[in-house]
Amino acid sequence: MTIVVQNRYFIKPGQEDEGLATRRRASQVRADEERPIGRIMVSEGPQEGAAPTFVWECEYADLDARQVDLDWAGGSAAFTAVRQHMGTLLDNFERLTFRVV
Repeated sequence: MTIVVQNRYFIKPGQEDEGLATRRRASQVRADEERPIGRIMVSEGPQEGAAPTFVWECEYADLDARQVDLDWAGGSAAFTAVRQHMGTLLDNFERLTFRVV
């Protein structure tokens, strides 16, 4: 049962470049600690409704693999520092979890 997680980042006006750089740092920390890095997607042109500044998406083999990653994220000092900085740049944040059918 494949699980897909999407983190949707709504960055404060004027902080878009720093927000994207911070998400890239988070991905580098993940790579350095041999975690799945996922992918970052940015909007292509105008979007309808309230679109996020960018989306990070990652796929996991199952719910157990997702839980292992959550446990890692909570215990990684480097990742926590990046996540805390990202929090200062956010207007809003959404996390969605999907099961592929």
